[in-house]
Amino acid sequence: MDRPESERFDHMRIAANGIHFHVAAAGNKNAPPVLFLHGFPEGWMSWRAVMEELHEYRVYAPDLRGYPETEKPAGGYDVFTLTDDIKSLIEGLELSRPALVAHDWGGALGWIFAHRYSGLISSLVVVNCTHPKTLTRAVLEFEDFQTFRSFYALILQLPAIPELVFTTPIGRKLLEFSCLMLEGRLNKINRAALQELLSRFREPIDLRGPINYYRQLFLSVISPARRAQLDAVYQHPITVPATLVWGDKDWVLSESVAKHSYQDAGCPVEFRSLPGVGHFVELETPELLVAEIRRALNPVAREPHRS
Repeated sequence: MDRPESERFDHMRIAANGIHFHVAAAGNKNAPPVLFLHGFPEGWMSWRAVMEELHEYRVYAPDLRGYPETEKPAGGYDVFTLTDDIKSLIEGLELSRPALVAHDWGGALGWIFAHRYSGLISSLVVVNCTHPKTLTRAVLEFEDFQTFRSFYALILQLPAIPELVFTTPIGRKLLEFSCLMLEGRLNKINRAALQELLSRFREPIDLRGPINYYRQLFLSVISPARRAQLDAVYQHPITVPATLVWGDKDWVLSESVAKHSYQDAGCPVEFRSLPGVGHFVELETPELLVAEIRRALNPVAREPHRS
């Protein structure tokens, strides 16, 4: 019989960057640390199946700023504050150069964090998230239809309406359907886990913060001053080993665009394609992702960079 979750995971409240975060952790406290960052519309539980398999590591997964179980301040959803959250979490958890594994929105933060604070991590593994500068350029230049693929982000710019709609019973069903549309093979996503994740968005305030990530990023694209601020960050190359794991049936993010991420990361980025897998890799094929994480974190197993 499986042990109850209360015995498999430690749950803690960590003060970081002025707010309190919920963090789940598992594994030997003396093992090498790995910090997981989730995407939208998810939470720490997205990583649960992956965390349970990585027995040789001490694994940590927070609910990011504005998500259920973590505080929901009115502001702080720009990428600079969000990456400072990660820095402060590493310090608050007293982690010594953890590996950073990040998916979707967490992946965007992972890229930017590695530009700003490479010295605080040992390696970077990004899952289905193009480097933000690469993605922005593709959107603006209509590369491989990425402009149309990203159209949903424009809907999220509407004030108040998205979080009001998606926290109704019908809206949560629509959100679930949207996520299921991104699976690589029919009925491969762990539906129970997905429903558990989405059930936490009960009130508009539960989604306001997560949607504000998109609103603030849009401002960074259209504001010359904010774009210049981000471009200055990208001038600092990532200095740790970087791997981009990619479910190749992700139709919202172009694989051909993603393969150019190394150009903006300023370092070699090993691209690892997972055939037949959709966007939510950790919910669809956690066993394949575990194998890729182990490989990426084991220097002996890594092959020479393939661009």
